[in-house]
Amino acid sequence: MAFTGAGLSTAAGIPDYRGPNGVWTKDPSASKLSRVSQYRNDSELRRRLWKDRLTNPLYRAKPTTGHRCLEVLTQTGALKGVITQNVDGLHRLSDGFGYPLIELHGCIHETRCLDCGAIEPMDQALARVAHGELDPTCLHHLDTGHCGGILTSNTVTFGEPVPLHKLEHAQLIIKEAHTLLVLGSTLSVNPAARLVAFALEHGRQVVVVNQGPTRYDNRGVLKIDADCQEFLHTLTSSIPQTVVQAPTRSLSNP
Repeated sequence: MAFTGAGLSTAAGIPDYRGPNGVWTKDPSASKLSRVSQYRNDSELRRRLWKDRLTNPLYRAKPTTGHRCLEVLTQTGALKGVITQNVDGLHRLSDGFGYPLIELHGCIHETRCLDCGAIEPMDQALARVAHGELDPTCLHHLDTGHCGGILTSNTVTFGEPVPLHKLEHAQLIIKEAHTLLVLGSTLSVNPAARLVAFALEHGRQVVVVNQGPTRYDNRGVLKIDADCQEFLHTLTSSIPQTVVQAPTRSLSNP
């Protein structure tokens, strides 16, 4: 089972948050933009973020070599699935994506209504912004008419819990695996990072591949200080092509 963090996506031009050059390392105040209470109460902030989404390269990022390597591992039968802390959607955007995927913190390519909870494709809201709506509201139909609630990216922000069913599903797959392979995470964010503790408590081998220290380096894991892309490329390049099967679609974003 793979557990991926921001370090897997930096090769796609997406900066991490807590690394030496991370967004929050350089500007600690930027983390305030991730608080759901501030987003809900500040209409000017919402308008600014919607305008930013139209041009933000994050929405045009493409899967990396590392993402494709995970597909190869799936095709050989070695990988049972992926748990990710990332919200960039690069796993699901990869052409050969066919493994069970648990997006713990959601995905930026979807919107969520803070009032009724409806989830819709982000493209729909961005099209409305492009046509002049500064702060699009929820159009989900209720018995009383259109919801009209506040729309946000379908991602978990500060002040919101990670959905319990996602954590439970992640634990289930970890128990079915022999090894948990952590890729590009400092394991600083709970409850996601507690899944590593869960794996260790259940006797699973944990391999952590990350450039720089993590919070679990001295807790019984095998630590490899390396770039995720290079590590995965080396790992998959040793697999004979005769072992690689045609990819098959599977459960996504449970």
